[in-house]
Amino acid sequence: MKYQPYDSISLSILWSRLLAIVDEAGTTLQRTSFSTVTRESNDFAVVLMDEQGRSIAQSSTSVPSFLGVLPMLTRALLKEYFPIDSWQEGDIVMTNDPWLCAGHKPDIGLVSPIFRHEKIIGFIGTIAHSPDMGGSLWGAGARDLYEEGLMIPPTKLYDAGKINTMLFNIIEANVRAARQTIGDIKAQVAANEQGIRSLKRLMDENNMENLSVLSEQIIEASEKAMRDAIRKAPNGVYNYKYDGDGDGLDTPVHINCTLTIADDEVSVDYEGSSGPHYLAINAVMNYVYAYTAYPIKCTFSPEVPNNEGAFRPIKVTAPKGSLLNAQKPVPLGGRNITGNILHAPVFGALAQAVPLQVQADCGSACWCVVLNGQKDIKGKGNANEKTDFVEYFFLNGGYAARPNQDGVNVLSFPTNVANVPIEVLERDAPILVTEKSLRPNTGGAGKYRGGLGQTFSFKMIGEEPINLSLLTEKTKTFPHGICGGENGAGGSFEIKPHRFIPPKGLTKLYKGDELILNLPGGGGYGDKNERSENALKKDRNLGYVG
Repeated sequence: MKYQPYDSISLSILWSRLLAIVDEAGTTLQRTSFSTVTRESNDFAVVLMDEQGRSIAQSSTSVPSFLGVLPMLTRALLKEYFPIDSWQEGDIVMTNDPWLCAGHKPDIGLVSPIFRHEKIIGFIGTIAHSPDMGGSLWGAGARDLYEEGLMIPPTKLYDAGKINTMLFNIIEANVRAARQTIGDIKAQVAANEQGIRSLKRLMDENNMENLSVLSEQIIEASEKAMRDAIRKAPNGVYNYKYDGDGDGLDTPVHINCTLTIADDEVSVDYEGSSGPHYLAINAVMNYVYAYTAYPIKCTFSPEVPNNEGAFRPIKVTAPKGSLLNAQKPVPLGGRNITGNILHAPVFGALAQAVPLQVQADCGSACWCVVLNGQKDIKGKGNANEKTDFVEYFFLNGGYAARPNQDGVNVLSFPTNVANVPIEVLERDAPILVTEKSLRPNTGGAGKYRGGLGQTFSFKMIGEEPINLSLLTEKTKTFPHGICGGENGAGGSFEIKPHRFIPPKGLTKLYKGDELILNLPGGGGYGDKNERSENALKKDRNLGYVG
C-alpha cells in the first residue's frame, strides 16, 4: 500500500511531536539516573530511528559527541549481529564497544526495537556516560584499551522482555559505585520504554501504520536545507593547522585539517595529523565524525533539528591508526579532549570561505575532574558503612567571539555538558570549594572579544586519600582568534602544598590538598582596532580587562 505524503503543516506538527517524544524520554533518563554525570551534567542522548536505522529525531539535550552515533550503531547491529527478523518485542541490546558506540567504554548504548502490529517500524536508542566501567579511573591515564575496564560486545540486556541477570551481575562485580552504574543503565531502559509508549500514542492518534513516509520527508527536508546552504559557499580547498597540548608536557599533538567545499557537499580530511598518542586521548572515527560534522552544521544549518538528512552532505576521513582514527589496542578514555578541539581547525578552514558564519576557538576542551574514594553511609540498623563514590564534574573556559557579538564567559562548547552545582559536589565528595570566579584579561581581543575563563579551586577535606583523574587542555597552547582576532589566554593549574601532578592523568589527593584550576578564555573575532568605544568602556567597568 502506498501512503500519501504529509502536507507541510501536518509534517511540521508531527516532526515537532517526534522531537517532544525524544525530549520526554531524555527527561525520563535524566530524572531517574543515579550519577551526577547524567543527572546534573546531561551527558546523554536519545535518538528515534526508522526501521533502517536512520535517525529521525534526537533529543535537544544531547552532547554533540553522540551525533550520528546511535544510527551507526543500529545499522551495525542489523548488519553484523542481529538481523531485522531476529528482533523480538521487549529486546534491548547493549554495548559499549568504542568503535560501535561513542568512542570510549564509559559511553553505554542501548537500542530497542519498536513494534506495531507485530512488525518492526523503527528503533529507539540511548547513550549515557556511565559513572564507571572498571579498570583504571576514567580519564587519560590508562596505558592501553584493556586497562580501561569492561568492553561489552553487542549483547541482549533484555531478551523479549526477560532481564539478562548474568550481564547485570558481571557489570556490578567489576565497577566502582555499582549502585550508580546499574541505576543509570536502568534509567536508560526506562527512557527507551517511555519513548516507545509515547510514539505508539502518537501513531494511534494519527492512524499511522508505520514511520516510513514521515521519516523520508523529515530526512529529505533536512538534507535539502543543508545542501542549499552549502551551495551558497564558494567551492574550494581550505587548510588549517592546529596544535593541541597532547600530554601537556613534552608530547603535543598536531591536527591538519583540509576542508573541501564542492557544490553542495563538504568533505574533511585529516591526513597529516599526529599518529597515536601514548596517553588515552586517541579518538575513533565515529567520534571524530561527530565533532567534525557539528561545527559544519552550526555553520550552514543551525536551525534544523539533527537527523540523518543533515549529515548526508558531510564526509570525514582520517588515516587509519592515527590520533583521529584510532585502532586497537590504543587507549581511548580521554578522547573527548581531542574531539573537543576539532571545532577550531574546522572553523579556521571555513573562515576562508564563509567568514561571517564561523566563530573563534573556545577556551575549552572542557576540563574534566573525576574523584573516587570511599565515604561513610548509614547501613542497616543505622550502622556506619563505607561505600565507593565516583564523582565527575566538568569545567569550561570562555566561549568564542562571533561575527556579531562577544563570546560568553565560561560557557561549554563544543560539548554542552552542564555544570554540577557546588552543593551537590560538596555533598557527594569530601571536598570544599574555595573559589569560583571569572579570570580578567583572558578573552582574546578583537572587534568582538572572547569570553572569559574561570578559576575553580577546591580543598580535599576527607581523612582518607582519594583518587583524582584530571584532564586539562590549552595549558601549553592557546585558543585561536579568527578573522584578525587575537588569541585567548591559556590555562594553568597548581596544587597546594606544591607538588607535581600530570596535566592529564591520575594522582592522589590528601587531606588539606587544594587544587587550583585556571581555565582559558575564548578567542577574539576581527581587528581589535574596530572595537567600539562603548564596548571598551563596558569591558573596563565590568572588570573584564585590566
